[in-house]
Amino acid sequence: MQLYGSLDTKTLAALGVEALRLLCDGNIADLADRFGYALTYQREPVRAIQDDLNSCLAELGATSLLPPLDSTPKVKYFKPNDTGLLAVVECLALTDKGTRVLVELIVAGSDVEKHVTLEGISAVTIT
Repeated sequence: MQLYGSLDTKTLAALGVEALRLLCDGNIADLADRFGYALTYQREPVRAIQDDLNSCLAELGATSLLPPLDSTPKVKYFKPNDTGLLAVVECLALTDKGTRVLVELIVAGSDVEKHVTLEGISAVTIT
């Protein structure tokens, strides 16, 4: 999704909340349409997101995500670099087993054009 205007923490956190809500509500098609998915590996984005979510849930012994909590996503900015990476937004989704899934959005671009993309979905395991 192309971004216009400021990349302030509040704006990016709101995008994280939106992505997390879509995922937790099971609106995978809307999530894929709005944010895309970086880790498709030549799969259709909807299928890739669903497959990766299912893999995370299986790894955690869970079957579903709970409605999103009222937590604020973490926004981290990259130091200036040649890769075009500007920021990452990290959100945690709670599963029905009390474990968590990390949902990350990446912000990339240049002074002219910036985009936010669903970067990945991963199981949070504590060892």
